Amino acid sequence: MSYIDFIPNSDPEFDEWQGNLITLVEPNVETWGIAAADLTSLKTRQTTWVTAHTKASNKQNRSAADVRAKNDARKLYEKDLRKFVAQWLAYNSKVTDTDRERMGLTVKSETRTPVAVPLSAPVPTINFSTLRKHFIYFVDGATNSKAKPQGVQGCEIWMKTGGELPKDDSEFTFLGLDTRSPFVVSFPISDVGKPVYYHLRWINKRGQPGPWSITVNAVVGG
Repeated sequence: MSYIDFIPNSDPEFDEWQGNLITLVEPNVETWGIAAADLTSLKTRQTTWVTAHTKASNKQNRSAADVRAKNDARKLYEKDLRKFVAQWLAYNSKVTDTDRERMGLTVKSETRTPVAVPLSAPVPTINFSTLRKHFIYFVDGATNSKAKPQGVQGCEIWMKTGGELPKDDSEFTFLGLDTRSPFVVSFPISDVGKPVYYHLRWINKRGQPGPWSITVNAVVGG
């Protein structure tokens, strides 16, 4: 089975999807053997997202800060949703494929060759010649090719803005999963002059990550 790209792209579709998933999971926590504390933590993220999304959806009375808050809330919530799905829903024998389909998780039941965990790491480079934009290019460290390793669905991009060189992975924020180089990051004017640190890793088609790349950095040009 494979659960690929189950999270919708647009904010309205994402909002509807996440609400449906939480609604279906909540009454089945005990039946499916899900840790109640994990669902509680996820619902806290949900509350933050719903509040920010509702405010940012009012196009007649919103600020740029409201939109950034909504984007930040989605990134954090989406990260925790992926983790929750991988841990409690995707491979849980107590959850049926019918349950997964109702939750909007992509189910492919045909027999496939097992997908290996990526062994190599992406090698990133940054083009920062455009004002307030970083273009993140990456190739595979094992082949020096733009082609993704076999079984890989994309490259996860993580970043930290400002401050010292990160000493721990927890300092990074998840930006997105990119299937084709480059990945473009845009910055507000308030970030001009700040250093930005990135590290990347491959994710296979089962959602399993490979090793981290080296950390690279560039300053936001103004």
